[in-house]
Amino acid sequence: MTVAQPSEPNLSWSLDLSVKLKCAIADCITIYSTIESCIVEVVWTLEQANLERKKEIAKAWGDQNFRIVKKAIKSIPGAESGEIWPALKDLREERNLIGHGVWMITNDSRPLVVWHAKFLESADWVSGEYFDWTRFDHFLARARARYKTFAEFKVLLETEVIEEKARRRALE
Repeated sequence: MTVAQPSEPNLSWSLDLSVKLKCAIADCITIYSTIESCIVEVVWTLEQANLERKKEIAKAWGDQNFRIVKKAIKSIPGAESGEIWPALKDLREERNLIGHGVWMITNDSRPLVVWHAKFLESADWVSGEYFDWTRFDHFLARARARYKTFAEFKVLLETEVIEEKARRRALE
């Protein structure tokens, strides 16, 4: 079976990936995992979860925890979060391609990714897509911005929980 056919006639590729490409892939997966971890901790804080519930939340799919946080944010009067969710969905789809794809480097040094679940379009050939360096940079910039948003929200929640506990103790 031919990869990336029909393609440029002189296209060739290698599975011998450069350190630069390996690091770009790792950076993207790592920052997305950091977002998911932060979301888990936000859910823990929202629910004031005990150990058993924390374990359940930690084992849940990222989408499940994202929905919990989305619902909580939408319940806050005046909270503006409409742009976060489509951006997070785009990041998740891109991260899945990065994390599940098979990476190659072309003879002209362009990263190429093949993911059969996404690109299988013909019984005779497998296609892929170029994933140029600027696309990695764009992913990282968007992911860092999303992480910053959720990390700041987590701090606000934790502060509110501490203050609420203090108010309750004062009333006892």
